[in-house]
Amino acid sequence: MVPLGMHLFVALHVFAVTVWIGSIACVGWLVAAAASAPSDKEGATAAELAFGLYRRAASPAFGIAFFAGLAVLVSDSATYMSLHWMHLKLTAAFALIALHHVIGAKARKASSGSRQAGKSSAILTGATLACAFVVVTVAVLKGQLVP
Repeated sequence: MVPLGMHLFVALHVFAVTVWIGSIACVGWLVAAAASAPSDKEGATAAELAFGLYRRAASPAFGIAFFAGLAVLVSDSATYMSLHWMHLKLTAAFALIALHHVIGAKARKASSGSRQAGKSSAILTGATLACAFVVVTVAVLKGQLVP
């Protein structure tokens, strides 16, 4: 039987991932909006909002999601590493982590005045949502994915 504490870590992990993915997607869209804004003032406002959201919501939620997920993984690593679906989930999660940092770097550049930072932000945001969909699908279908 799984202890209640581990269920709470799973709940914390899922909640933090929800906040993280929602906020990092908004950061990406705001950076893209900053790049295509009709005026420099509007672009600067969108870029500042993007970087503020990255620092105040996306990054803290990422940290909580990462450490809560790590706690769950370490609690029974032998079991989790023997599950084939976990390998796909972790691969998609590592891709999400990389995308998080790339989008964050673009938000930082955009907030310092770069209009080019947002050129690929919409594509990166789409990739982020696609990876998040893979993680959710694997988590939901894990019972059917076991050989």
